[in-house]
Amino acid sequence: MSPVEGLLHFRGVGGLPTAGGRRVRRGLLFRSDTPQFLSPAGARHLIDELGIRTVLDLRLPHELEREGRGPIGTLPHRHRHLPFQVGELVGDSSVGVMDPDDPMVSTYLNYVDASPEAVTGVVAERAAADGPTLVHCSVGRDRTGVAVAVVLEALGVPREEVVAEYAADPAGARAGMERLRTMATYGEAVAAFPPAAYETDPESMRRFLAVLDDRYGGVTGMLAAHGVGPDVVGRLRDRLLERT
Repeated sequence: MSPVEGLLHFRGVGGLPTAGGRRVRRGLLFRSDTPQFLSPAGARHLIDELGIRTVLDLRLPHELEREGRGPIGTLPHRHRHLPFQVGELVGDSSVGVMDPDDPMVSTYLNYVDASPEAVTGVVAERAAADGPTLVHCSVGRDRTGVAVAVVLEALGVPREEVVAEYAADPAGARAGMERLRTMATYGEAVAAFPPAAYETDPESMRRFLAVLDDRYGGVTGMLAAHGVGPDVVGRLRDRLLERT
């Protein structure tokens, strides 16, 4: 169960080792599903207790407009909108049409292909941010999972640790998927999702990252190809890794 009232798929991302022998600092990077269902107390917990100072919102523009930000929107913090494109939509919903042969990996690759400025922008924004940051989409697994994996790969976290972090809360992801049915921008269109969309299969993230290896030589190559170079990655590491 999420420790924050109103969130179904929330956790901190910290304590993971890196190839250089350092660890990701705790309390600086968090991930979640949409904050629109936060209780006022849950929103206050994020800002007052966890110290969230930046929120990176990966939802589509119409999701942000129609679903809103919940009570966290009235509290002091930086909100940065980095919409991850999901491809062709089912009707006017937020459900993207998925490749039936490989729905998850193709969807994840589409984020990079269709909205590289948003995917790389997560690294740039986190490198520039002071204090704890929350990254979220609607369910907090696919767009958020790719964003967090890119950050962790850029930090030098070993691949299997990155994959394990992605797959850490399948129950929370399934609960978030079910809650989509209650949302204006999803509703009954959720029925178009294939069964794979309800699972948090580590192999999906493993294969997605392997494609980035093949195409770009890894995440840092992908970042550099889209204008986020070693200087930004260095600042990210300075921000998020334990001091030596």
